[in-house]
Amino acid sequence: MRHWNDGFGPGSQNMMNYGNYGFIWAIIIGIVLLVIFFLIYKLFQQNKQTPDNTALSILQERYAKGELTDDEFTRMKKILEKDK
Repeated sequence: MRHWNDGFGPGSQNMMNYGNYGFIWAIIIGIVLLVIFFLIYKLFQQNKQTPDNTALSILQERYAKGELTDDEFTRMKKILEKDK
């Protein structure tokens, strides 16, 4: 004869009595791990930028804002490309 607390009913430690909470926690932990890996990936991607690419992008931004004339932009771009 089975006792009422043989793994079923209130007070039991049977996983099935907790419904889908275990599955939900697995999904939450998986999402947290994915976010952590994504942030680490982005951190390494930012460190891969070379100073030349950064300087050229700054030069292009300044030209787009109108801070540089055509001649200044062309001259500075040639200098950056020559230094590579």
